[in-house]
Amino acid sequence: MPHLVLEYSSNVRDSFDPTAVLAEIHTALSATGGFRPQDFKSRALRLDTYAVGDGSREQSFANLDVRTFAGKSPENRAAIAEAALAVLTRAFARTMSETSCDISVQVTELDRASYARARSEHA
Repeated sequence: MPHLVLEYSSNVRDSFDPTAVLAEIHTALSATGGFRPQDFKSRALRLDTYAVGDGSREQSFANLDVRTFAGKSPENRAAIAEAALAVLTRAFARTMSETSCDISVQVTELDRASYARARSEHA
């Protein structure tokens, strides 16, 4: 834990390496959120089918969902969101300056009682 899901519209203008951006977010959240780097499970999804607003102008977006177990304080969750947002605004700087772009981060708390997983212990 945590799981990071980055979704972004296919019209972003930045040439970015999703793996590198996720790694930078891992570093930022390890320092801010108290996560261990080896516990991140992250993925980035480029969305070719999407709708933003009324479609009357070029609009783009990126959204990061940080899924973690419940128990972090509201201040800690806010710090996690702000740290991730800082990375994403740098990663999508060109898109932010050339389009109407929304970048958002949400911290979703998972209930331990309803979370199940199987883990392999292979090295």
